[in-house]
Amino acid sequence: MNLTPHDVLLPLLWLANGLLAALFLLAQNALALLLLLPLGWLLLQAPAEQRPWTLAAAGLALSAAALSPQPVPALLLLMAFAGAGGVLLERFNPAALRWRAVGGIALYALMGLGFSAYQLLLPSMGSDNALLAQGQRYLNVLISIAMYFYPLGFLALLAQAVWVHPPLAQSPEGMIHTVRSRGKS
Repeated sequence: MNLTPHDVLLPLLWLANGLLAALFLLAQNALALLLLLPLGWLLLQAPAEQRPWTLAAAGLALSAAALSPQPVPALLLLMAFAGAGGVLLERFNPAALRWRAVGGIALYALMGLGFSAYQLLLPSMGSDNALLAQGQRYLNVLISIAMYFYPLGFLALLAQAVWVHPPLAQSPEGMIHTVRSRGKS
């Protein structure tokens, strides 16, 4: 059997084509892959009773990051890293802040999936009627505003939870000890 250069190079070409396709798929979903880091950390830090909910929120966020158009993947990534960072910085009640962060991420993921569904359905709605077209433009403006301002509100909530605490004469652990022991050492 005589092997030609074509017979030798063809499997290498197929391999290169498969690797390029895999790299393209990874690059296309790079934000979703990066989202695994903060969501995985939030999942590992969650208590056992909150893990199913955190896992569901992470699944929603990954789905939204993979399926939704921009700005959803980038803003989900920002929200997830900010939520994880806020939990790391929080000294008063990190469990409550983690729960609020996971809930905020899940809600924005649902918004992103709804945004994707709306974008898919928009061409089939048609805009032959001038009044319907005007209503669609108005709805597009409202959705666009919501998709950008919700993450800003989320970041403001995190900033408030982390940095806006009343000044205390002692550490949070010391205050808990004082309250529990009723001032007796």
